Amino acid sequence: NGFTEGVNNKIKVIKRNAYGIRNFTRFRNRILHVMA
Repeated sequence: NGFTEGVNNKIKVIKRNAYGIRNFTRFRNRILHVMA
């Protein structure tokens, strides 16, 4: 449960920082890069 909340929080932080990213593929790759 805690792990899932951590992953969710990281994605939300990326969403806040990635306001200028318009390409969803780039956004998705950034999420996968941070999670790796």
